[in-house]
Amino acid sequence: MAAVQTDAIRNVTLIGNTGAGKTQLAEAMLHKAGAISRLGTPDEGNTVSDFEPEEKQRQSSIATSVLNLTWKDRHVNLLDTPGYADFVGAALRSMAAADTAVLVLNATVGVDIHARRLFKAAADAGLARMIVVNKADAENVELAPLVGRIREALGSAGRPLTVPVGEGASFEGVVDVFAGAEGDALMDVTSAHGELVESIVEVDEDLMEQYLGDEEIKPEELAAAFTTAVTGGTLVPILFTSARKERGVEEVLDAIARCAPSPTQAASRTARKGAGDDAEDVQIEADADGPLCAQVFKVVSDPFVGKIAYLRILSGRLAPDCSARINDERRETRFGQVLRCQGKDTQPVSEAVAGDIVGVSKIEELDIGDTISTGPDALIVPAVDVPVPMFSLALEPKSRGDEQKISEALAKAMDEDNTLKTTRDRQTNELVVSGMGDIHLIVLLAKLKRRYQLDVNTKPPKIPYRETLMGKAEGHYRHKKQTGGAGQFGEVYLRVEPLERGEGMDFVNDIFGGSIPRQFLPAIEKGVREAMDNGVIAGYPFQDVRVTVYDGKHHSVDSKEIAFKIAGRNAFRDAVQKAKPAILEPYVNMVITVPDEFLGAITGDLNSRRGRIMGMEAGAAGAQTINVQVPLAEVAQYNTQLRSITGGQGSYIMELSHYEPVPANVQQQIVEAAAKAKTKDE
Repeated sequence: MAAVQTDAIRNVTLIGNTGAGKTQLAEAMLHKAGAISRLGTPDEGNTVSDFEPEEKQRQSSIATSVLNLTWKDRHVNLLDTPGYADFVGAALRSMAAADTAVLVLNATVGVDIHARRLFKAAADAGLARMIVVNKADAENVELAPLVGRIREALGSAGRPLTVPVGEGASFEGVVDVFAGAEGDALMDVTSAHGELVESIVEVDEDLMEQYLGDEEIKPEELAAAFTTAVTGGTLVPILFTSARKERGVEEVLDAIARCAPSPTQAASRTARKGAGDDAEDVQIEADADGPLCAQVFKVVSDPFVGKIAYLRILSGRLAPDCSARINDERRETRFGQVLRCQGKDTQPVSEAVAGDIVGVSKIEELDIGDTISTGPDALIVPAVDVPVPMFSLALEPKSRGDEQKISEALAKAMDEDNTLKTTRDRQTNELVVSGMGDIHLIVLLAKLKRRYQLDVNTKPPKIPYRETLMGKAEGHYRHKKQTGGAGQFGEVYLRVEPLERGEGMDFVNDIFGGSIPRQFLPAIEKGVREAMDNGVIAGYPFQDVRVTVYDGKHHSVDSKEIAFKIAGRNAFRDAVQKAKPAILEPYVNMVITVPDEFLGAITGDLNSRRGRIMGMEAGAAGAQTINVQVPLAEVAQYNTQLRSITGGQGSYIMELSHYEPVPANVQQQIVEAAAKAKTKDE
């Protein structure tokens, strides 16, 4: 399969909430372009995008699919991303590969909180943006006023590029505003055309002068400025479709071919070149004749096919059997086949040039965010930031001997999705897996069972509390042990005081006169850090403390490192008990979206959970958005409560905010529970 030219490439990611119809739109685009011969639907489980069994079962995407089509001499790489907020990491990672983001909205819902979040993320990533209002044929929709609500929610740059002919069951298609076509449209096409042209000519002073002087503007001049306006974000085209009926889909393809930027027109990417003090930030231009630079944005680890990494070629060319470095490694890795991807199907290509999106197989060293480059200096393209996973479950194997298999399977799952995280709780020895929500982890466990035949039991994990101190105090411990031969002796005096939150631990040597020889100070610090790791009041890791060793005693024969390690550990514990020790709990920022009628019940519930309401905002379709800070312990399993209160109509996103001291009564409960658990274990 031949390579395509950089100027002909258009890289587009479809983003939006679940139920908007992104997969159906992608399927319709493939069908209209002749890339597939039959139109599938998510309901029937036969789309090119949703090929995983879990996707077919849920009738919804859970991972980004890489697709491609050709339309009017444009090679379009199309990324169909999941809509569930639980899988937002996949949508965000897709933006590293795309130049244009198409936000797909459900005409019956309008702009929800997740759509806003993704739209802003696309803007922050420097992508050109378009909006497709899908399901224009749904019952009880009013499309004309929806444009105003979209512009109010997402910005005044939004302008209709197509306007609907009919709505609901009467939706027949669309009229092209750019062409100024006539038709029985729901909106004034002439007025919409004038507003569109005004937005386009704003980016070009010469065109603006011609426009204000009522001079004729050539179509090719307007077309060039159109792409500039969309690329710069001063114009966000709005289009209408019924993807299932394939109405308005050709116009979406036309818009991508007409005004979506090519890789050479899109904003250039930044990379870190070199290492150490000589490193510098450089701009990576989409030059097919430049040095190779590519970034991994998606990885699939299949037990039968092996590992496939999906790359965006930022510069240069990638050919079969070529060699390149991964990140800043000195040795080069040999790449085998270069693959064009159509969902789960792949086809070898002779070469991939700057701007293209391709796959490479069986390179185990490649991970999400990795940079591949050639040339004298290593290039590192910054990885996409993804939210911190906050919904956790503790896993236990149902079958003995599966612990190692579970760990290996989870490692492969994290290769595919960097919004998954696993930890081993050192206090309880729990294996804890964290994701973006319950659906995220339910899908993960289903994959473990299907791919690796692994069954696990789950339970809520313990909250990751931390310990710290609120005051200053001094501590002392003398360790003396005599066992017939050489003994052990070490005596330590130290002082503890709090640091600002997040500063960790500062160990200070303030000894004068040699009361403790310098060679024993590392042992004292090791003892202190051991005490911090194991906790002092409830067994949770200690943080944000300055420890100053100011005096002590040693013995010329019996003093050993072990003696000062023990003395340092116990002197620290002694000091902490006198310094107003406190337990810190994690707080999370939550954005909760609920229908109006549940607002009072939700805010009351959040207040009962020690939540702090930071603000509320009215959304589309009678929804309210609540911003709240609340202790994680109160909302670790909040999805269950939210479903119960709203009848399944509420949704939320959650990210770690900070740590705060718990109230005294809560701290006492935590300490008592820790003591009880310790007694039980003993």
